[in-house]
Amino acid sequence: MKDFRYILLIAVAGIFFLPACVKENPFPPEPVITFSEYISHGQDSADCLVAFKDGDGDIGILSADTSSPNDLKMKYLYKDIDGVFKPFDAIDTTAVMDTLFYSYRVPNLTPDGQYKALDGEIRAKLRAAPIYYPGHHTVKFEITLRDRAGHVSNKVTTNEIVVP
Repeated sequence: MKDFRYILLIAVAGIFFLPACVKENPFPPEPVITFSEYISHGQDSADCLVAFKDGDGDIGILSADTSSPNDLKMKYLYKDIDGVFKPFDAIDTTAVMDTLFYSYRVPNLTPDGQYKALDGEIRAKLRAAPIYYPGHHTVKFEITLRDRAGHVSNKVTTNEIVVP
């Protein structure tokens, strides 16, 4: 009888302590991003840091995938004379406007193992001359991240950037 009580005590203790060992996924399957920092290096380069969380870990494009669209998009906005930020249409003389985007292919960040949730930071390096359109004195970027399942993150906006 004593052995039965001992086994019962271990079983009851296991019921209470076993759930503490299982990792719970605190993040949703859609990426959630926050703007961290924008570091300008003059007219021709900058770094934009974006923090992210993703519950199912499908951030980044697989190395063999050459057909998927870029997954990090930065929409260029400039402050107009009226003080309102507007998307910049690269071709002003045509009827079809084309908003300026910087887009990037984030490498596959999916961790190995059973627990796939991700929490990290992406550094987008803007390296084009010039990254700011001539005549724009204050700009900012609207940023989104798309995972491999097609979930699009929330939109975040950088701080106002005074063009050097």
